Amino acid sequence: MKVQILRFYAALLVAIAHVGVATEEMARSKGLPFTMRYPLDWGLGVDIFFVISGFIMYFTMHDRFERPLIWWTFLKRRLIRIVPLYWICTTMMLVSILAASHLINHNAVDPIHILASYLFFPWPNANGEVFPVFTLGWTLNLEMVFYFCFAVALTLPRRIGLLLLTVGFFALWLISALASPEHWLLKFWGWSLILEFLMGIFLAHLFLKNVAVSVSTTIVTTVAALVLAVVFYQTDSYSYLPRAVTGGISAILIMGTWTLCRYAPKSRFSRALAVGGDASYALYLTHAFAAKAVMIVASTVGIPPTVAFCIALVAAVIVSLGVHFLVEKPINSLLLRWFDKPKPIRSLEPSLDAQPRVDTQPAAPPANA
Repeated sequence: MKVQILRFYAALLVAIAHVGVATEEMARSKGLPFTMRYPLDWGLGVDIFFVISGFIMYFTMHDRFERPLIWWTFLKRRLIRIVPLYWICTTMMLVSILAASHLINHNAVDPIHILASYLFFPWPNANGEVFPVFTLGWTLNLEMVFYFCFAVALTLPRRIGLLLLTVGFFALWLISALASPEHWLLKFWGWSLILEFLMGIFLAHLFLKNVAVSVSTTIVTTVAALVLAVVFYQTDSYSYLPRAVTGGISAILIMGTWTLCRYAPKSRFSRALAVGGDASYALYLTHAFAAKAVMIVASTVGIPPTVAFCIALVAAVIVSLGVHFLVEKPINSLLLRWFDKPKPIRSLEPSLDAQPRVDTQPAAPPANA
């Protein structure tokens, strides 16, 4: 449940940023005063997402390395989970560009760019920026790199696979850092954000080793992580430090302490947040559409920017829940019935309610450690 709650908060951070931008644009078009104040980079939600992704992938697959065709089963399930809703949102964006280009802040796209967007392949847009047609999909382009590399690692013995994955990602990052700007594909794939997947794998390893932290440690560490995020943002550290430092450190501290914490939330509010976490992928992909719709209405009827911001944020959450239950889940279930085997591997969306054991004496390492 705690991981799902963190997913919701991570998606909400991203939504706050983009709803704020949409509100500023609406206010500016009407000549109204409204400026979002950013104590930290709301993109921290993306960093948390990447750490969670690394955690979940290793947690669910740590004992399945070298199994026959496990790499294909893994990829198939990831594609079923990621592709449908993203393709729907990409198509909606294309339709929006054609039908209401004066309302959509987007540059013209070409057929190659469109095809690359559907295939999760980084490709520069008309401005030379390496973003897909549906801009939010840039994170999924990096996710796919991780999925395919992790699938390769699954074909090998666990220690060898993880070693090659780790060395490969660090090498890719270092080469990318030294590459010139014209090597834009290498620069994108080697973005330091890919190291955050490794952070998640490390946390999953600690979790599986029954490492645990206290509630007080969790609270103190979370506060420290948020303060660090504020310091990095307010000192403009993002302009010269790797993203894995400015966002990754806070993300791994928050994700790590809450995952390893002995406290298990059981309240109704926590369960509601967990449901929001189930819909976090839908929230991430659809909040921009909800925000744009609210801002069009707000601009037409004269809703104050601050009120419009609040309405848009609530609308984004409500829309995401509707999309999750009415679109995302039915499609995923249908595709799993069509393409998955009757005996599935462990779910890639597990509940982590089972807490790490806390012993007064060190536990003996497992035989396969």
